[in-house]
Amino acid sequence: MYEIALTVAACLRSGTRVDVAWVVETDLAPAGGVPVDPSGALALTPGGGRVGSLYGGALDQQLAERAQALGERGRLVTVQVGDLEAQAFGLAGAGTATAVVAPAGLLPVELWNLLLEREAVTLVLERNGDELVGARLEDGEGHDAGCRLDDTEVTTTWRPVPTVVLAGGGPVLRALQQMTPLLGWKTHRANDPDTARGLVVGLGPLDSVVLAMHDVEIAGPVLASTLDGQAGYVAALGSRAMQQSRETWLTDRGIGGLERIHTPAGLDIGADGPAEVAVAILAQAIAERTRRAQAKT
Repeated sequence: MYEIALTVAACLRSGTRVDVAWVVETDLAPAGGVPVDPSGALALTPGGGRVGSLYGGALDQQLAERAQALGERGRLVTVQVGDLEAQAFGLAGAGTATAVVAPAGLLPVELWNLLLEREAVTLVLERNGDELVGARLEDGEGHDAGCRLDDTEVTTTWRPVPTVVLAGGGPVLRALQQMTPLLGWKTHRANDPDTARGLVVGLGPLDSVVLAMHDVEIAGPVLASTLDGQAGYVAALGSRAMQQSRETWLTDRGIGGLERIHTPAGLDIGADGPAEVAVAILAQAIAERTRRAQAKT
């Protein structure tokens, strides 16, 4: 849900209808036992726009069709995935999923600000059969992420997972991509600047951006978008000459916040080789997160 919060909030501000969907019960599983993101959600607009995805996209079209039939109240819906669809979308096999499909306007408006701030949140939907007739928020602290369904309510708790956007390529980013899952972090790899800029705008204080793009005309716009957002840790790889070129590019365009960029990237631990540099970067990201947490207390 965190990844669609920015889009949903923008739609609500502009008066554009937007529906949201998330899975509350399912027997579907990705092939290879890869865990599913419990915060996954889908935002749908009447014109066919979609942000987010569920189970690799296997549920998206069916839920979009169900959203078209919604009124002002949401519903619990059940969708099925056959063997061929499961194979096409990287799932272990056929199955069913029960999902909430609801107008975003049905949900408390404070929800989207809490999600944008990457807070833990619990949403309780009142149900009358399959129809959703009301909603309220509860404090998400102390609750495990996930959903609970009973005869009168659907309770969903979302907890933020640190996200890392790896922009560019090279051996250090490959090492980071292998290491971050060990920390339980979510990783997005973006080889091109347009993809990277789309990913960094929705990041929050828990999240990180590590850039390894050595063409300043490509790296500059990505860093500009990152600094315009709220990512808690920003690191940029490159030589001293590259560091200076990027700084000049950003300064010439009036972009502030350059002190947020860690370059050289990573703690000075005498790292030798891509894997050790990756360790130094992750250590620095953790140190920054700890420093911010201590500053808030």
